[in-house]
Amino acid sequence: MDQAASVMSHPSSALYITFSPSLAASPVPLPRQAVFVVANSLKVADKVLSARHGYNLRVVETLVAARVLAKSLRVCVADEEKITLREVISRYSDGDNNDEELDRVLRFLLESDELDVLKSKVALSDNFGVTMDEMVEMSGMPKKLFHEVYLSWIDSECRGFF
Repeated sequence: MDQAASVMSHPSSALYITFSPSLAASPVPLPRQAVFVVANSLKVADKVLSARHGYNLRVVETLVAARVLAKSLRVCVADEEKITLREVISRYSDGDNNDEELDRVLRFLLESDELDVLKSKVALSDNFGVTMDEMVEMSGMPKKLFHEVYLSWIDSECRGFF
């Protein structure tokens, strides 16, 4: 995505890239005072070796978090659907996707205790996280269906979720 953003971006804008329901990119205007600092850390990140417990795991985590949040907000989600956080917010606000409504709902969620459903009740080593069993329980899905929907289609190494 960083290469796409460098080619497709517009001055004074960030690039919003989405993959669902289809690949799309659109500019997001930035305030005049916004500044990005781009630097090369020279740190080699071999995505082939780290994807299973890095990027791929983050994909699974955000999709499951969306289901858990949807359940808490009483947003209807089909059994085998991989709903995104943006779709949860859209359905929660009756499909109204304008920027003002999105901002209003996100502020409400941040200021309320609605996001507490995404927190673990136990500690994983030195970090707080959610165990696999706890994540399955939070999703409200049977373990087999959870595995089919969230773990069978992507190569990921999931012992716990952060």
